[in-house]
Amino acid sequence: MSPTAWRAVAAGLGVAGLVCLGLAVPASRASGGAPNGSLGTPLWSARRVPTLVGDAAAAQHLQRALDGDVGGVAASCFVVAEGRQPLVAHAPDSALIPASTEKLLTATAALHVLGPDFRYETKVVAAAPPAGGTEPQVWMVGAGDSVLATGDFAAYLQSQPTTHNVAVTTRLEPLADAIVNQGVRSIPGGVVGDDARYDAQRYLPSWPPSYRTDPDIGPLGALTVNGGYKLVGGSRLVPVDDPALAAAQTLTQLLQARGVQVGPASAHQPPPAAPATVASVSSPPLRDILTSDLRASNNLTGELLVKELGVRVGGQGTTSAGVRAITSTLQGLGVPTSGLSLVDGSGLDRGDRVSCRTLAGVLDLAAQPAFRTILDALPVAGEQGTLAGRLQGTPLAGKLRAKTGTLSGVGGLAGVLDVGRPLRFALLLNGNLTLAQAMDARERFAVTLATFPDISGDALVPAPAAVTPRTG
Repeated sequence: MSPTAWRAVAAGLGVAGLVCLGLAVPASRASGGAPNGSLGTPLWSARRVPTLVGDAAAAQHLQRALDGDVGGVAASCFVVAEGRQPLVAHAPDSALIPASTEKLLTATAALHVLGPDFRYETKVVAAAPPAGGTEPQVWMVGAGDSVLATGDFAAYLQSQPTTHNVAVTTRLEPLADAIVNQGVRSIPGGVVGDDARYDAQRYLPSWPPSYRTDPDIGPLGALTVNGGYKLVGGSRLVPVDDPALAAAQTLTQLLQARGVQVGPASAHQPPPAAPATVASVSSPPLRDILTSDLRASNNLTGELLVKELGVRVGGQGTTSAGVRAITSTLQGLGVPTSGLSLVDGSGLDRGDRVSCRTLAGVLDLAAQPAFRTILDALPVAGEQGTLAGRLQGTPLAGKLRAKTGTLSGVGGLAGVLDVGRPLRFALLLNGNLTLAQAMDARERFAVTLATFPDISGDALVPAPAAVTPRTG
């Protein structure tokens, strides 16, 4: 152990000794018992010193090991805590690119503003109730439901490793069935897709052009079916140009398959001022959508949640209004936000900046019942979500629950680990890292973390100094 470390341990022993002498109060007296009662075990006892010193030494050992794990990365931060007691940290207030760990912030704000039982409702409306089996024209009104999907797309999600047994959907077929059950047999004016709840920005201008063809994020819109994609050949995703029009076309096809005569689909025409609801379909509760979002890292859900927060808090269905709502909501909840700067809601933007202290603050909130969904929704090593294929067959499988974050040059991991003593942690790595290197680096961090509080005997008792033979 270094001289500095030995001085810290010696100081701890000295303080502990003074505490034991000054506060060795008999248990009976501490609890109001008679002075002549049994002495019992003192509230502060010298017997406790080895544990106190052992934990201090273990924390020092962990700090050195984790510092070594991130030492070769250009910019990094981490925070580790046990309960509400911080253990170790490195540059906790450095604001770094968070990648998808940012979804923890978006989900926390959404839970607070919308509530875990909130459901999106997608409606089909008309100028008047159907008469004689005919509805001249209907409007499909989007509410921002990111998981609205057809059966074939839901099956595709279940076939993918990351979304298998994780993805939830609001099935579109029951909406078509409900329209038919209202006696509608003809819609000559067709289905109009209405996505006016949010703005028409499909992709953020700061996102790289590759995102427009990337299967990780489809075009944004308040009325989006199948994530904004066409499923080609059962396995290939092609982004649509206009999600509202594509949604209206999809509902048209479902109605036609049920024998309804429907005119051509269209979009972006305002519905009647006083519409009659023909049918509607509700999403799963928000807690289930967030579970799917965090485990599978659903970028579309993150982005549409931001726009919904913009509507609810700022009166505008825009990304900029939504990220302001996230920041103000977290501040109101007492989460440290120094250095926090958000451009989007999913963490796709390389202009996003979050500190490990902010991520740790969100995890602290998640220990409260109102935010328990966050902890329950985290991917599980070797079992579920983005960690399903990682750390299988290791002691961390089933024990590490954490939100992952990965971009080129960025790695992140924030969550909980329990291999004896439950720890909460946040880690961000920014540097010259490939995707594989980022994933390996964050997993090395988790493996090191799992060793706490085990330390070698040398950590407490240094090896004896070598004896130098005398000469002459």
